[in-house]
Amino acid sequence: MNTRRTFIKNSGMLAAGLGLSHLFTEESAATPAVQKKPATSDRVNLGVIGVGMGCSDLRGALSANNWAHCIALCDVDKNKMASQAETFKKDFPEQTKQLQEYNDFRKMLENKNIDGIIIATPDHWHTYIFHETLKAGKAAYIEKPVANSISECNKLMEWQAKYKRVVTTGLWQVSQPYFIRAFEILKTGVLGDVFKVHVFLCNGTSPRAAVADEPTPDYLDYEMWLGPAPDRPYNSARVRGWRSFWDYGGGQQTDWGVHWIDSAFDGLKVLGLNDGKTYPKSVVSSAYKHPESFNETPPCQTTIFEFDKFHVVWEQQVAHLYNRDQGVAWIGNNATLVCNREGLQLIPQKGRDGNLTADPIDLPRKYVDGIPAHTKNWLECIRNNNIQTVSPVEKGAFATILAHSANIAFRTDSKLTYDPSSQKFVNNAAADAYLKPAYRKPWDSIWT
Repeated sequence: MNTRRTFIKNSGMLAAGLGLSHLFTEESAATPAVQKKPATSDRVNLGVIGVGMGCSDLRGALSANNWAHCIALCDVDKNKMASQAETFKKDFPEQTKQLQEYNDFRKMLENKNIDGIIIATPDHWHTYIFHETLKAGKAAYIEKPVANSISECNKLMEWQAKYKRVVTTGLWQVSQPYFIRAFEILKTGVLGDVFKVHVFLCNGTSPRAAVADEPTPDYLDYEMWLGPAPDRPYNSARVRGWRSFWDYGGGQQTDWGVHWIDSAFDGLKVLGLNDGKTYPKSVVSSAYKHPESFNETPPCQTTIFEFDKFHVVWEQQVAHLYNRDQGVAWIGNNATLVCNREGLQLIPQKGRDGNLTADPIDLPRKYVDGIPAHTKNWLECIRNNNIQTVSPVEKGAFATILAHSANIAFRTDSKLTYDPSSQKFVNNAAADAYLKPAYRKPWDSIWT
């Protein structure tokens, strides 16, 4: 008889020995196969705004597709941009022959030869640049979190509905082989009734020493770096560690947290428990930050997203969970499935008869990069003018709104319910005050 246990046993053997073996060789998924020279009409020309994480995305795109070309880099830091331009010209000489450098993204968007833009600036810039990218008729790959506030997330979805461009988000775990395998396992029902999903990140809580304001270095256009954010004196620690300051980011809850929340709900969708559109009936979050730390966002935080039949818990702490420093665990009454970028593990429970409910699975602890496959999907959608990418902006906005709801619950010390129809919290004016940031002129024009 083909029981769930038998299926999982066979499935685990397949994953370990056959089904995914080609993905765990020394030649990873990022290594392209030999490809024919593409016709000029098949080329996709890319530009990158923000050369930090943006160039990681670009490397994945170019390494897996010789028909993808980078013709533009843009950054407010001239030193970083020059360094990245030199590196990419060396590593991808055939795909960077037309590479131009820009300090102002508005000039870059005037380049009519660019097909797609990778947006990888600090979070506070995402919304404005996303709008201008779509308005310019270009496809967009927008890094996570897709925006730095809930109102901005709603604006992104509104603009995509208007312009209908080829958009994907940087939430690339949906394209990563361990997660694809995890979703196949979830479909078997081996976990039983899933009542909890654990998403977690382990990091330190030591306070960061204060850093004094200082003169702006000549290689940085600091005014453009600030953009719509409040005017403040230059501070190297704020610029370097921008995710830890509310003006520009939401700490780890909106950084790593959005990755794991997105994957958690990918699994819940497979399980038929959530469609990726239904918001929690409540969000509560408790956090701690050392009072002397220069950073504003908390390094230790626990959030509970409550639904009728299950809840999702975000843990940001010091100690490892499930022998991993980050990941997602779907917890059922029969077994727990843990997954991250380095492998997955099925941990069965013991039944009332003392026997395990399934044979354990422990795929190899080896990092596999999902960016090449993720960017390939976006690039192929650009070539085919197909807006149905694997990670549309609506999907990224859902996870991002949940993460921002958590931070707002912490900052207002309240239990919140977000209503997507009104785009406000239910009976909580204090929380609503955090929905929309105040933009500086002239960047506030996108709100009109």
